[in-house]
Amino acid sequence: FQLPRIVYITSSFRLISLARSCLPIATVASSVRRMSIQAEFQCIPEGMQLVEEGKAKIAVPKDVFYNPVQVFNRDLTMAVLNVFGQQYLAELAGRREKRAQQQSEPPPKQQPDGLRILEALAATGLRSIRIAKEVPNVAKIVANDNSEEAVRLIKSNIVRNGVDELVEASLNDAVLLGHQCARLPPDERFDVVDLDPYGSAVPFLDSAVQAVRPGGLLCVTCTDTAVLCGSAFGTCYGRYGAVPYRGAGMHEASLRVLLQCVQSHASRHSRYIEPLLSLSVDFYVRIYLRVHRGQGEVKKIGRRLAMLHYCPECDSHWLQPMSDCGRDKAGQVLMRPARLLGVGSANGRCGQCGIGRLQLAGPMWSDSIHSVDFVRRLVDFVRRQRASTVGEIASETEQPGCFELASSDRLIGLLSVAAEELPDAPLFYTLDGLARAVKRSTMPMKVARSALLNAGYRVSISHCEGNAIKTDAPASFLWDMVRAHYRQSGEQMSERHLGEGSLPKALLVDHPAAAGDGAASIDFSLHLHAEPPSKADGLLRFHKPPPNWGPKPRAKRKANGDGAASTAEANAATAAAPDDLTEDQNDDELSGAFCGEEESAKKYKESSSPS
Repeated sequence: FQLPRIVYITSSFRLISLARSCLPIATVASSVRRMSIQAEFQCIPEGMQLVEEGKAKIAVPKDVFYNPVQVFNRDLTMAVLNVFGQQYLAELAGRREKRAQQQSEPPPKQQPDGLRILEALAATGLRSIRIAKEVPNVAKIVANDNSEEAVRLIKSNIVRNGVDELVEASLNDAVLLGHQCARLPPDERFDVVDLDPYGSAVPFLDSAVQAVRPGGLLCVTCTDTAVLCGSAFGTCYGRYGAVPYRGAGMHEASLRVLLQCVQSHASRHSRYIEPLLSLSVDFYVRIYLRVHRGQGEVKKIGRRLAMLHYCPECDSHWLQPMSDCGRDKAGQVLMRPARLLGVGSANGRCGQCGIGRLQLAGPMWSDSIHSVDFVRRLVDFVRRQRASTVGEIASETEQPGCFELASSDRLIGLLSVAAEELPDAPLFYTLDGLARAVKRSTMPMKVARSALLNAGYRVSISHCEGNAIKTDAPASFLWDMVRAHYRQSGEQMSERHLGEGSLPKALLVDHPAAAGDGAASIDFSLHLHAEPPSKADGLLRFHKPPPNWGPKPRAKRKANGDGAASTAEANAATAAAPDDLTEDQNDDELSGAFCGEEESAKKYKESSSPS
């Protein structure tokens, strides 16, 4: 063989082992050719930079951003696909065996070929390459993008990593590709579809729910969290078909609004969703859900959706189900309109403080946003991966599925908190939010949890907020708890905070329960389970954002034929005044502000917090 000198030098030992292996000449020639191609791609061209993440090594132009914050997103995807793939392929094998038994035929000898995965918006192809090298039992991966330059980059990175037998680069519109897959028989569609766009994933949802095989996995990322958290009500309703909630639990509410939006698209095609994991992380939301087929279940979706009644003053909130479930004379499940909750006064004011007028948000997903069993298996998988890679150096001969997760500590901590969340208690209060309403110091977390547990209620924290109180206790008990703690602490209230019509006076003095003995019956003695297990284990539960965190600027299309963007046009777009932008553009700026400076990250964080 006539090989480049670099191949001979770097691969001499491998060539000797191939020669001694007594393999067929064609196999040896194919292996040597692949090594030669890979060696040619090891040289980084001018203007490119090498990025290493997991087992993947890709070359990207220096002017194309690589966001290290998203390493957590991709690490999480690798863990989810490993756990889901094992369960899903076992289900397929059992289904085939059962079908064969019903047809009086011997069960198939071969297991399913593996997962067929579509990354609809691949960009550099990094995620697809990592899946090929880190997830076992994968049959095919399609890394799609509608940019010719991006597809050329994907192809070169595929060859560079030696995964050309698994990963296929595709130049297509993501929506069109999804609709093309929808025309295929169900068993020929993709087992996994991943959507990770810049901004909102709504334009791709209708085609994505059709491209997924029944029972398959749909992974969705949205980075327009400012819109989902209520910075622009009209834009959120236009995109997601729901009015956002801007309050203490707005980040969890954003997940529930997105789940409702995905379900609305799935319902049009007689499909329904089963959330496995839903997380609000950093500047984005990420959901993993299974898409099932069944018109009967679609008819019952109304019981999993609800409208939110909330008070903008004291943040008390109540969920109003969209429909109720009953049975007819034959015992069949029958959906019927839900009864209206009496949560406010006759004039529409809050039943707790009597000051704020109740507002509406939704519709949103009111059922569980996680599968606790799936999340616990994820935690076990990440723990095993971390234990198997500590003190070891990954080699090229490792099998797929044996790899190191750079963010394993954070994954274990965040997933453990998600597994602790109460599945049937939507949204939450925050201790500092309760204290802010009455102008008092914040109650310690152990004290609040003990009071709730001693009263027989359940309580947990939330992965969205470290100071969260997620409980099945009614709002009235929480305010009784605040009043009781105020009495026992002996803290004096300032006269200016007890003025007529003030919120602290309405909650602590004028409320009917303030004169009763309800607050006196609150037991604040330390409960055995006052401390969450994740905190007792010393896990990294809430990650402190690094400097310059946040989404990078949107990728700009090349202006001229030689691939060079116009600097003048780019500068003009960057310098555009906010007053000259439309509402949608303003929202994109909120959710996708350039984070090359710490000030931008600070402004984004402030825009996502309740006023």
